[in-house]
Amino acid sequence: MQEFAEARQRRLQERADFLADCQLAQQERERNLREQSEATSKYLAHAEQTRLAWEQGRQAIAENALASRQEEIKDRAEQMSQYLQDINVARTEQALEDNDRRAQDVRTRTFKTRSQLKHIHKARIRSGEANRLQRQSLVQERAALTQMQIEDLAKTRLANETLAAQERAQEVQIRSAATAEQIQAISEQRLAQAEQDASTRAQEFSDRAVNVKDSLAQINANRLAESEAQSLKLKDFRANLSASVWAGSRSVVATQATTTPAKPIVKTTADSSSSSNRSKKKSAKSETVALQTTEPVISKPVEPKEVLKETPKATGKIEQFVVDYVAQLSTNSSLLEVVNDRDTVRDLLAQGANTLKVDPSDILNTLLQMAEGSTT
Repeated sequence: MQEFAEARQRRLQERADFLADCQLAQQERERNLREQSEATSKYLAHAEQTRLAWEQGRQAIAENALASRQEEIKDRAEQMSQYLQDINVARTEQALEDNDRRAQDVRTRTFKTRSQLKHIHKARIRSGEANRLQRQSLVQERAALTQMQIEDLAKTRLANETLAAQERAQEVQIRSAATAEQIQAISEQRLAQAEQDASTRAQEFSDRAVNVKDSLAQINANRLAESEAQSLKLKDFRANLSASVWAGSRSVVATQATTTPAKPIVKTTADSSSSSNRSKKKSAKSETVALQTTEPVISKPVEPKEVLKETPKATGKIEQFVVDYVAQLSTNSSLLEVVNDRDTVRDLLAQGANTLKVDPSDILNTLLQMAEGSTT
């Protein structure tokens, strides 16, 4: 334990010595810093004084230099002006001399050029005359040679044309004979073919006429049967509708259907064929088929004696009312659909009787007539 205490005492002593040394070193540094600060302040003050003195001297030197430069510039400007004046005078004199010299040169060159042009012109005239005479001689020689060649060519062409004309005439005769034979053969062949075609078309026409007769007869029978069936259906429908609307409380409107023969419908079918044999024509036979058909016509309903006959004006009002009523329906129904709907028919009759002040039976008859007209 004593050793630990001694060691601790030594460490404390060393720490105290270290702190004392640090304090002494800090005091030394502070003293050095103060000395350096004072030296720096003195140096800066001396430097500031030196700079001010230098600035003053530099400004004085600059002012002196500026004055000297201005004086020098003024002298140089005067010298330059004098120099330019001298140069201008010299150049003017030189230009006058150059103009005189160039004018003299131009006159000399013009005289020489005119002389040369005169000589050249005379030489060209002499050369042109010689060339003209030479060309004239050459043209005469070529004209004579060309005339001889033309005469030879004319003789040769005349001989060739004569020979070619003879050959063409012979060839034309040969081709004419061959063409006549071909035309004769083609004409005979066409006549035979035309006769055969005419007989074929006549037979085909007769067969088609028979088929058309049978088809029209069958169609007529079918239409008659359909018309009778439709007439019976309409009779039953009107009877049922009247019974359902009036429900036995009022008299039922009787309807009669009469069939009247319609005008005969005549259909004519003609088929002809022709063939040419140079200047002759042949026509094929034609047939006419007449068919009569009858269609049933449904007469308008006959009203009872106790019901007054409608006037055209009242009928027109009823028809217009029916059309307007059907148009205002939201279902976009047709007249047949309206007739098949009992509630709609009852509402139509009630509104028509109240609006038009007519008998409901008149409205019903008009409605049935319009429905029958829309089905036909």
